[in-house]
Amino acid sequence: MINTRSLYFALLLTCFVHYTSGQHAICNSLEGYDTKALISAVQWQVKTDYACLGNPAADCTYYISFCQTAENCFHQYSACQNSTGASNMTIIGAYSTTIFHENESGPKGFYAVFPQGPRQNVSNTTICEPSLKIKFTCNLKTQWLVPVGDVTALAPEPDDVDVDDACLTTLTFDYPGACYQGKEPEKGMSGGAVFLLILFSVAVAYFLIGMAYNGFVKHKSGVNLIPQASFWIGLPIHIIEGFRTTLGVCTGSSTTTGTSYESV
Repeated sequence: MINTRSLYFALLLTCFVHYTSGQHAICNSLEGYDTKALISAVQWQVKTDYACLGNPAADCTYYISFCQTAENCFHQYSACQNSTGASNMTIIGAYSTTIFHENESGPKGFYAVFPQGPRQNVSNTTICEPSLKIKFTCNLKTQWLVPVGDVTALAPEPDDVDVDDACLTTLTFDYPGACYQGKEPEKGMSGGAVFLLILFSVAVAYFLIGMAYNGFVKHKSGVNLIPQASFWIGLPIHIIEGFRTTLGVCTGSSTTTGTSYESV
């Protein structure tokens, strides 16, 4: 006779496995990146204040499921949108289990590309096959909270929304799983900082080489060791005079400085 308690435990275990497996879609993975949160929710809801396909000025609500069909997309497609005042849902992404791709260039990260949706009217003047691309950038502070059960999850607000003439909608999000191996990339020096570093290095080399030349070759000493000493000593005076002249022109008061000449 089968033990009732063991049978009950086995039934609970089966239900648990079925429940948890239903929370994770079958999807392609990327080495070094974490997509678990994205595929764990049955669907994500995204709200924007603009850039809705077919009506760029309208508020837009997106429903997106990664590697599974979305409930609000008729259980047939993975991405759809609804703009303010629209009576119909617009399909912008079909279902696929291979949607994630690593960035080919630029900073590390990944993106998701959904297959084109069916040919449809997206506005009174446009008929096309819409598609969706989602870019994910590294940010460990951003939270994507996955609710328990078959509940729509609320995604953070996208950093950027773009809709092109080919009916491609591109959303850009901060996402902690886009940080390669869970680490934020080290930020390099900006172009301006590199320029200033090069300029400072050249200036230091100019003075050191010039002083060495004046000292060992021309046998100069003191202030005369400085290359082009008269120019550098007089430079602050020239700058002050330039400011005074500019200020005089701007205020309409002309002041004569420097060398004066006698009238003939």
